[in-house]
Amino acid sequence: MKQSIIDSKNLGIAALTGIATGIIISTFRLGIPYIARLSHHLLMKSEHQILFGFLFIGLLLLLAMLASFALDREPFISGSGIPQVSGQIQNKLEQKWYSVLIYKFIGGLAAIGSGLTLGREGPSVQIGAAIGQGMASLSKSSKEQSKFLIAGAAGGGMAAAFNAPLSGIIFVYEELFHKSSRTSFIYTALTIILASLTSNFILGSHPSLTVPVYHGIETPSPIWSIILGILLGGSGIIFNASILKANQVYSQWQLPKWVKHTLPFLITAIILLKEPQFFGSGENMILLPLIENPSIQILCFFLLIKWFLLLLAFGSGLPGGIFFPLLALGALLGNIYGSILFEFGLINHDAILYFVILAMSSHFAAIVRAPLTGIILIIEMTGSPLPWLLPIAISSYTAVITAEFLGCEPIYESLLDITLTKKGNR
Repeated sequence: MKQSIIDSKNLGIAALTGIATGIIISTFRLGIPYIARLSHHLLMKSEHQILFGFLFIGLLLLLAMLASFALDREPFISGSGIPQVSGQIQNKLEQKWYSVLIYKFIGGLAAIGSGLTLGREGPSVQIGAAIGQGMASLSKSSKEQSKFLIAGAAGGGMAAAFNAPLSGIIFVYEELFHKSSRTSFIYTALTIILASLTSNFILGSHPSLTVPVYHGIETPSPIWSIILGILLGGSGIIFNASILKANQVYSQWQLPKWVKHTLPFLITAIILLKEPQFFGSGENMILLPLIENPSIQILCFFLLIKWFLLLLAFGSGLPGGIFFPLLALGALLGNIYGSILFEFGLINHDAILYFVILAMSSHFAAIVRAPLTGIILIIEMTGSPLPWLLPIAISSYTAVITAEFLGCEPIYESLLDITLTKKGNR
């Protein structure tokens, strides 16, 4: 009789890891809007009373001090955390799981909750990986099983962050393992599914992004999806280059670390006092076609400012992700593209939303170079109808081919190389 590839003890540890990940990431998700509501409340009040403007700036400076303190105590929490997790899976980096868990949680709450253009998904992945490493250490798991727990909890962090379990599973194999096996799939999928179920029990099972997709939209010609994919592939190259340049600029500045960490909060606060619609990671930018959609000129303005705010925050090394902001930027590009087609009478106005959805997946695919994750993530996040799956796939893979053809490295691989270089120079 053939021996089973799974072990009941390891299966139980994987299950407990998933539940623990779901609980902690749900707490993280609850904490972010709690801080964000306070920050946004002061921002809105500042339109009528200048005192609240000073209170808003004061709160952001306080959060800057907290984020800088967390980074000073644990430098490994810098940025999204996904490159660090990838390096850990590849045995190129090591982390103190308890330190990363504590300080990424604190620093992430401060940076993301403040209203900076940063996302929760990267920190959720790194926090999940720390939970997986902690469970492996406490249970004295083997080296192979430890990798399954770390990767599974990282995928569980992503699944719980977006309420997207299938995306979490695919992300582990596209971005972390780059290969699959029956054994790894059983353990990691169990961890991810239980993390998602636990998160659903605490937070509810509604999509992370409420987009009332119009099922009656007539699917435009595939040629428009191909052209969009080419454009988003080009945008992905520019995005990756700009992220790396921002990282380089910050690293070359001869300034104290606390100044570098505080600067994004201060500049963002000043911009938000003038333009409050730029608050947060960019969900409101995705939903523009559902309200009174701005003109193409204003959409271009939104794109440039939101892009600048992301570079300002992420380049400094503050603990926050680029997943959601890059989706928001992709949505704006899709909105601009769809609006141009509408102006020329090539599509109906309702179809602008269609290109927003396609552009989100395509931008992710071009930047991260994980097209399956991007496709499934957008479908899970938005509840897009099944007939849209083929156009999303066409656009996303066109974007990937364009980025590959032009020789652009995936963003997390580039960021991992930078992290390894810095480690080697210490």
